[in-house]
Formats: sequence, structure tokens, C-alpha cells
Amino acid sequence: MKKLLSVSSSKILMTCGLGLLMTLGAFWHHQSNQSQLDRMNVLNQGVNTCFNRISQTFTAIMIKDIHSPYLNRGFMGLSDECLSETIKGINPFKQNMGKGYETLNKLISDVHWFHESVVRTHSPMVSGNNLDTPLNPLSTKFSQMETLKINILDEIDVRSSGIGEVQANDEVVMGLGLLMFVIALSILSLKEFNRLQVQNEIEKKALNLLKAGQANVGAMVDQIVIKGLLTQGLPVSAQIFKDYHGELLEKMSSRAAYYEDKNEKVEILELVPDFVEPEMVNTSKTSFKEVLVSIQNINSKDLIQVSDVRDVLLAVDFEGFEQMMNAAINKLASRRIDSKKIIISNQIHSDRAVINLFLSGNTFTASELEFSQSGQNISADLMDMNMILLREMASETNAVWHIENKTDRSGSITGMGIRFTMNRIPKDTKSNKNLVSVVKGKKKDLTRELMN
Repeated sequence: MKKLLSVSSSKILMTCGLGLLMTLGAFWHHQSNQSQLDRMNVLNQGVNTCFNRISQTFTAIMIKDIHSPYLNRGFMGLSDECLSETIKGINPFKQNMGKGYETLNKLISDVHWFHESVVRTHSPMVSGNNLDTPLNPLSTKFSQMETLKINILDEIDVRSSGIGEVQANDEVVMGLGLLMFVIALSILSLKEFNRLQVQNEIEKKALNLLKAGQANVGAMVDQIVIKGLLTQGLPVSAQIFKDYHGELLEKMSSRAAYYEDKNEKVEILELVPDFVEPEMVNTSKTSFKEVLVSIQNINSKDLIQVSDVRDVLLAVDFEGFEQMMNAAINKLASRRIDSKKIIISNQIHSDRAVINLFLSGNTFTASELEFSQSGQNISADLMDMNMILLREMASETNAVWHIENKTDRSGSITGMGIRFTMNRIPKDTKSNKNLVSVVKGKKKDLTRELMN
């Protein structure tokens, strides 16, 4: 069902339209064949009716009922006209009749000869002459006409059976088209229902933020808007908003820090002229390249590709950072396709470093993405060990970790990525000999302290 719901709405609409077109086309073809079948039934009845009149004339002459109305010229003329009208009804579709059309023409000719023969035989009988005239020629001719009549009816039955088979196929096509239409319409309705459900969830989250007074929290608003855009099928717009909003939040943070520093001054006081060695702070220092070399030695050569990596000292324990990197590589390697390499790169900022791992050709699942963003442990039972290790190691090393499915400018997903943001060790600066301690605070507070 999830695969069906993942199909684009345009494809579902095309399937729906195709099913409707099949149904209407098959219905029109079925009705056209039904019209031909009705004509065949009329033709069958017409041939039987006309031949019944001829049979009445034959019976009357054979029993020599010379005063029978069936031997009148008018009656026999109407019989001829009956067959003529019948053949006119065949003319619009005489090509479909095949030999039946020729057989009916032959029957009309024979019936005309038969009636002329009956008239020549009947006229002397009325006058009382030739009452013992042999009627064998009329009997033979009638037998021939009866054979022609049977052949015509057989041709009509064959044609009617063919039309019935075509109609049966039309009914099958109508059924399939109607089924496609109903299924496509149901899937489209279900997609719309799910979309409305997700919209309602997003609106509830937004309402909860308003009630909690957290509507101005940038990260939460960011997630809600991005999820709303993705629900509407706008992945490119969601990525643009994510980049723009992230940059905007960073600028606002920098501006707030600037005004805070402007209002708070730092005074450097020279208390003792003699130089005193400052106390060294015990901080872990780990070279990123050393960890990278260790990881490359552990794993196969065709697994990792290093791209634009610069060495940086990280404020993290070597062993903990190495384990976290291994967990990330193992997670990506489990989704590896066609021997594609895991690309490792980094970016260095003034106070932090960003380490990126990327694997093309696959994506994180929705549950994995939610697991990385959620602080709850309930969903951990559904995750593999690498995801659990990633979260635990990131917590122990004070690293900020983030997983996402990367997209290009057209909105197509290109692969899966893991990003770590960690504190770095700044470069050593020369210590001032005259400084013993540094006191931070406002000028009036520092003045009051010195006066005391």
C-alpha cells in the first residue's frame, strides 16, 4: 500500500483517465455491435416471414386448392416484395454478410421463377383444364429454395455469433477499464486523505507552539514549515526555505551577540608587575587527520574517499571520536550500492569544525530521520545498533549530529549524509607578561570592586 501511495498524483490521474477512456470506448463499440445484431435478428425474422408465405403458396398448389387466396397474383407479388425489402435492409452491411448476400439474391431469383411457374400451372386449372398436370418441377424448385433459405439463416447465425463474441470482449474491456478507474480514484482519494491528516498534525503542532509561547523558536518553526512544504510536494521550496532560514537565524544570532558584547565591557587590570605562569587547562586534543588515518587502516581501501580535508585539533577524546566515526561509516556502509564510496570532508570555522560523510544512491528512512531529531528513547527499539551508537557517542563527545537525505536543485534525492559539528582547539596566542588575571564585567561594577 505504501508503494501505491508513493506513486505521483499525475500518474494516478493518467491511469484514472485511461480507465475511463477504455470504459467509454468499449461501451460505444458494444452499442455499435448491438445495432448490427438487432439488424441481423430483423433479417432472420424477415427471411422466415417471407418464406412462410412462399410455403403457403406451394402447399396450396400441391393440394390443387385452385380457389385458395395463396394462389392469387397479388399474394405472390407481396411475397416477392417482402424479399426485395429484406435485401434492402442488408445493403448497409452486405460486406459483413459474405455469401449470405449472394444466397439471398439467388433465393429472390428462384422465388420469382417459382411464382411465374405457379401462375402458368394455376391458370388452366381455374378453367378446369390440365387438372392432372404433374407438379414435380415445382416441388424440386421449392426444395432448392428451401436449401437456400437454410443457408441464409446459417450465415445470419454465424454472423450473429461473431458479433456476440466481440460484445463479450467489449464487456471484459469495460470491466477492466471501470476497475482501473475505481482503483485509481480510490488511491487518489486515499492520498488526499493522508495529506489532509498530515496537514492536521502540522497545524496541531503549530497550535501547541502558540499555546506554549514557543512560536518564535526558530528551529521548531523551521521544522514545521519544511514539513508543510514537503506535504504539498514542494521539496525544492522546502530546501530553499531551510537554507534561507538557517542563514537568517545565524545572522540574528551574530547580531544579538554583537549587541551583548557592546553593552558589556572587559577591563584588563595590571595587578602585579611580575610575570606569573598561567594555569594550564586540561583539555583533550585530537587531530582529525590522525583519526582519519586510523579509520582508513581499519576499513577496506574501496570504502572511503577523502575530499577536501584539512587537519584540525578537536576538543574531544581520540577514542570516543574514532568510535563515533566508525559507527557513522558502518551505518552508511550497510546501505552501500554498486561499491559506491563514502565521501568524507570537513569545514573549519573559528570555534568549531564540521565533519561531513556522504553516500550516494540511497536514503535514510522516515523513522531514522525522526529518531535522530527526537529526544525520546521509545523508538530506539526499532533502530539498528549503529544509529543507537551514533546518538550515544554524540552525547558523550558533546558533538551535534544531524542526518538528512541530500537533494539537488531539481528536488531529486542524491544520497544520504551525516554531519558532526564539534568544538575545535583554537590556535595558541602569545600570553601577555603583565597579565595575572582577567576580570569581566561592566565598568561601574569593576570600579566599585577596586574602591573596596
